[in-house]
Amino acid sequence: MTTIPTTAPTTDRSRGRGYFWAGIGACLLGVALVQIQLWLGYLRTPWYCPALATIGALLLLVAVVRRGTVLRKIVLLLVAGLAAFQWYALGVMMRLPEYDGPVHAGDRFPAFEATRADGRSFSDADLRDGSRHVMVFFRGRW
Repeated sequence: MTTIPTTAPTTDRSRGRGYFWAGIGACLLGVALVQIQLWLGYLRTPWYCPALATIGALLLLVAVVRRGTVLRKIVLLLVAGLAAFQWYALGVMMRLPEYDGPVHAGDRFPAFEATRADGRSFSDADLRDGSRHVMVFFRGRW
């Protein structure tokens, strides 16, 4: 009679672990880069932050598909929620309102007086003389 040794089936605990940590790393990298950007005083829209959070969520989704533990699912939901909020903030909350200022098409230009580059005076009456003019608005340096 032969005996067959029986051992408990082993689970591969490392399935998807690299994707899990890469997803968390991508999400945290976006947040860290925004902090560095603010610290340096470089005030531009950080489009890379929601993109990295989305990549992180996709990597976490692969990790959950490979081995769906509760921790991985919770982290996936948190990172996906963060990515969704960042896209919403950049796409909806930061959108400028429609311009509804004092000037509309067909309206007369408001009264003004300015100085030309050569030092002569220039006003809204000069725009009505029929000749072509170019106006350049320079807000100055901050």
